[in-house]
Amino acid sequence: MSNHSQIQVPCMSVMRSPEEVPAAFIQACKSELEALNLCMNLSGLSDEAIRENLGIDKGHFSRIRKGRGNFPPNKRVALMELCGNRAPIQYEAMRLNCEVVDLSKDAQIRALEQQLNALRKAA
Repeated sequence: MSNHSQIQVPCMSVMRSPEEVPAAFIQACKSELEALNLCMNLSGLSDEAIRENLGIDKGHFSRIRKGRGNFPPNKRVALMELCGNRAPIQYEAMRLNCEVVDLSKDAQIRALEQQLNALRKAA
């Protein structure tokens, strides 16, 4: 038996880089609540894990899920990071006739275009 004390690592360290949700899923959402629930449902995490990681009271979280409570706006980004998808912001963008642009992909495209141009000049 070891006399080393165990260090508990918070679950937030398991955050994933949020990915885009298929447009058909977002288009099926009729409200912001449905987009929030979609985000949580796609995560594969339990409600308990989500609410604990976000520091939301059990009763309030239950009311949020049922549409009788408001999701804290200051926790939306943390929710998307925790759940690994962008469903809530994609829903908002869709409602405003906009798109969410992944800047990391945009940067990759620019880098590849620069490489292509350099190869063309060298040829």
